[in-house]
Amino acid sequence: MTLSETSQSPIDLHFALFIGRFGGGAEVSAAADLLSRAVRQGHLCLDLSQSPPEAASWPSPARWREILARSRAVGSPGDAAATPLVLDHAGRLYLRRFYEYETALAAAIRRRASGNPGAGEGQDAAVTAALREKLTLISGGPGTGKTTTVRRILAGWVSEPGGETLRIALCAPTGKAAARLEEALREGFATLEDAAVRERLATLPRAGTLDSLLGTRPGCATPRHHAANPLPLDALVVDEASMVALPQMARLLAALPENARLLLLGDRDQLASVAPGSVLADLVDAAGVPASPLAGSLVMLRRNYRFGNESGIHRLAQAIRAGDAPQTASLLAKGGDQISASPLPAPGGLAAALREPLLSGYGPALRERDPARALALLGEFRLLAAVRQGPCGVEELNLHAAALLHQAGLIRREGRFYAGLPLMITRNDPTVRLFNGDIGLILPEPGDPSGRLWAWFPDAEAGVRRIAPVRLPPHEPAYAMTIHKSQGSEFGEVHLILPERDLPLLTRELLYTGVTRARHRVHLWYDPALLAPAVERRAERLSGLRDAILNDSDSPR
Repeated sequence: MTLSETSQSPIDLHFALFIGRFGGGAEVSAAADLLSRAVRQGHLCLDLSQSPPEAASWPSPARWREILARSRAVGSPGDAAATPLVLDHAGRLYLRRFYEYETALAAAIRRRASGNPGAGEGQDAAVTAALREKLTLISGGPGTGKTTTVRRILAGWVSEPGGETLRIALCAPTGKAAARLEEALREGFATLEDAAVRERLATLPRAGTLDSLLGTRPGCATPRHHAANPLPLDALVVDEASMVALPQMARLLAALPENARLLLLGDRDQLASVAPGSVLADLVDAAGVPASPLAGSLVMLRRNYRFGNESGIHRLAQAIRAGDAPQTASLLAKGGDQISASPLPAPGGLAAALREPLLSGYGPALRERDPARALALLGEFRLLAAVRQGPCGVEELNLHAAALLHQAGLIRREGRFYAGLPLMITRNDPTVRLFNGDIGLILPEPGDPSGRLWAWFPDAEAGVRRIAPVRLPPHEPAYAMTIHKSQGSEFGEVHLILPERDLPLLTRELLYTGVTRARHRVHLWYDPALLAPAVERRAERLSGLRDAILNDSDSPR
């Protein structure tokens, strides 16, 4: 068996050599190489029954078992030896740590779901399930009332006997998503009629990130909270659960007391985490199987309160979600009040085509001198792209945007930081309370004659806060951002720019996520010839989590 090296990275090569030193020959090294590539692409395992296109020949599953059985690097489920690789009974090859995370998570999910009599659809069903069960999964698209449902659930929890002492935590995978959850919930709490319930909810700790909840520490593999030092909680709400990777979800379930309620909230059809796994999608899929232990834990929210089920954005999102390429193309061609589209300009023409949208979209924010109002206006428009590099990538789009806005006199690019520069944080820094995905804006202090520049960010308590630019963690311009980075955000108007060539990452999940970031209007820039392949392509991530959940025994898979 020979493999092409065109897609191999140095880490794949080194891992394959490392595994090869355990013995087993070229086949075992090749399998390790492919497994390393698969993990980089978000898969949890390598399915040895599927021959990859780069393989000149491929052994049968039975032959693979013979080959791998000879290697000291490969073990079977339940083996006492801590081999670096595990081959399960279905022919899936894992890194051992991912196999153990997946097995532990499946067992924890089954225990929490045990005995759930049934959930249903809609907000009322979600509230009933969350008040009754230890595990509730709520899946729904933007505008289906997920935050309203959580607010009702929290009110129900604190209204129960003993609810005044209930220890509840609210969290999300990113600081940006946690801030949005916090803002939306607090606004709704103020409208509740029951004064006692309002007072109890007002004392809830503010929403934070999963990392901060678990006490994840740089350079330390074990978080502060784990099975031997569990979280001091009676109930936990996790928003944007589609963005949670499998290792993090496994650590969370290990640290959560067995009797604590768990509410997982998200959109099964959104993009999964950039890290390996697609936990929420796997859980929802497992719940849809007859006699599944999760069947009584899932609640679907389908009614759209934001757009209405006949709105343009909703209809476009549902056509993409269903993989209906003809309907998607028809809706884009027809257009309407909420959706519009343009063919991708010829090479070199995109910057000129984006001039008017950029000036009208960013103009109000860049003319505003008050930081709080400027940040609010900044959230009304965004360029989203599928890729980082290339003529339709985020890096080029940010350069074009800055040049066009400078030419129009809306910004003056002088030095690294300048008034009107939007920034997105790319690395967590708890010391300054800034996290990956947070968006800020460079502006002077209003009324300060010196014109000293500050980086301004939304703040749940003060409305807005400032930080000296030199103290900022790693960041990048945010005129444009990737669809992946936009998860957990919403913008008034979105211009969604697809690349000029077909790529494996162009999937219906990517398009659906990009389209549903828009509250009022979305404009798609694309090559019509590439639309159908993208809508019809699903983002498949190999995993054994669904099978592990459906296996009602604790025996190794």
